[in-house]
Amino acid sequence: MKAPVPIPAIEAPAPAEPPPPWVEAAETRQKIPYWVMPVLIFLPVWLIMYVGTLEAPTREEGVIFEGSVVYEENCASCHGAGGGGGVGPAFSNGAIIETFADVEAQTAWVAQGSQVFRDAGRTSYGDTNVAIGHRSGALMPAFAEDLTTEELVAVIFYERIELGGHEEELELAETIWDRLESGEIEVPEHFVEGIEGDLDGTGEVNDVFAATKAELAEAEVASE
Repeated sequence: MKAPVPIPAIEAPAPAEPPPPWVEAAETRQKIPYWVMPVLIFLPVWLIMYVGTLEAPTREEGVIFEGSVVYEENCASCHGAGGGGGVGPAFSNGAIIETFADVEAQTAWVAQGSQVFRDAGRTSYGDTNVAIGHRSGALMPAFAEDLTTEELVAVIFYERIELGGHEEELELAETIWDRLESGEIEVPEHFVEGIEGDLDGTGEVNDVFAATKAELAEAEVASE
């Protein structure tokens, strides 16, 4: 009987080299749950929707909206669609507030126009004493008869707040407008006082401005 052939010894395999650190990190990194990918895909859409809710809502009603309608129909052709000026002076970037610091003075000018001022011996208007007709002889029409009192109030506040950027008067404008709309305060359908020479006032409407300003100022002081 032949002796068994000895099995040659098998060398133990050399230990495997450790993987590079970046490979090991990738293999041991916690996997992203399957439900995360749809969330990540939808995230940009959600972000756009969320940011949209932070933007100031478009004014589609109230004194500013109503004023914009009156402005487009009666004023934009001379003063520009955005108040940048044209045949008439500009209102934007605070220009209208520089000319008329008080809403009452602007109301008198818009209601009465250039000719009434001239007939009363005035050669200029506004706090900056703008010469009447200095822009190629263009004159300001009188809107007291063409527009109702409410339309004039709305368009003047629109020019001051929306075009002139004078947001400080928004509360005043909204308060007066709400009270006009509700009938809490009554004014003539058209300006009937102040047209014949009373250039610094417009009668009952100025009383409304003054009373509302005083009331809001008193409320502000009381809240401090």
